[in-house]
Amino acid sequence: MLTLLEDLIIDRVDLCDEGANSEAFIELYKRREKSSMDVQEILKQLTPEHAKVIQDAIDSSAASLKEAQESFAKACEERDTAKTTLENTQKELEETKTELEAAQKAQAAQEAKKAEEAEKDKNGNGTVSFDQTETFKSMPKEAREYLSLIKQQKEAAEEELRKSKEAALEAEAVAKAASLKAIPVEPEKLASVIKSASPEVVEMLETINSAIENTVLSEVGKSAAGESNDAWAEIDSKANEIAKRDNITKAKAVSQVISENPELYRKYLKGGAN
Repeated sequence: MLTLLEDLIIDRVDLCDEGANSEAFIELYKRREKSSMDVQEILKQLTPEHAKVIQDAIDSSAASLKEAQESFAKACEERDTAKTTLENTQKELEETKTELEAAQKAQAAQEAKKAEEAEKDKNGNGTVSFDQTETFKSMPKEAREYLSLIKQQKEAAEEELRKSKEAALEAEAVAKAASLKAIPVEPEKLASVIKSASPEVVEMLETINSAIENTVLSEVGKSAAGESNDAWAEIDSKANEIAKRDNITKAKAVSQVISENPELYRKYLKGGAN
C-alpha cells in the first residue's frame, strides 16, 4: 500500500549506506512540480539485488499478461468458430425444413390426385380399375384351374428353352476349345473361358492358336524330318515325355516345354533355326 505524505517540512536529511526497508521508495522534491521517472531509471538507482527482485516481478507480470492476452485471443477465435458453425447448422436446418415441407406437399398432392382419379373411375362410368387378383378370384373354379395350368406350362417351356440355350452355348464353347489345340490350356478351362468371352476375345484366341501352329508346329516337322540341333533334340525329348505323361498332343507338349524353358528355345533359335 502506498502512503503519500504532503506538506511535510523536513529540516534535516541523514544519509546511510542502505535503508532498513528494501521495498520502500522515497522521492523528495524541492518544488511542487514533479519530474517523471520511468521504471528503468528507478531500477538504475537501486542496488543490483533489489533491482533484480523488482525486474523479475515485472517480467513475471508481463509474461502473465501475455499469456492472458493469448488465452483471450484463442477464446475469441473459438467463439467465432462456434458462431460460424452454429450459423451454418441453422442454415442447413432451415434448408432441410424447406425441403421436408416441399416433399410433404408433393406427397399430399400426389395422394390427392390418386384419390381423385380413383373417385373418377368409380363414379364416372360405374366401373373400378382392373384388379388381376380380384378378377382371378371371381372366376369359376374350372377357369382358374385352366389358367393355372397354362401358366405352369409357359414357365416350364421357358425353363426348357433356357436350358437348351445354355447347352448349345456349352457345346459351342467345347467345340471351339477343341479346335484351338495349340494353346497350352486344358480344354475344360479353355471352354469355360470361351463360354463367357466376347467375340473379340475368341478371335484373339484363334489368332494365338494360328501363330503357335505356324511357328511351333513347323519346328515339330523339322525335328521329325531329322533336325540335328541339340537344343531342339532336348525340346523334342521333353515334349515326348510330357505328351505321354499328361496324355496331350505333341504340339501342346512342345508349347509347354518352350513356355517352361525359354533359354532352351532361345538356344535352339541361336543354333540356326528359322
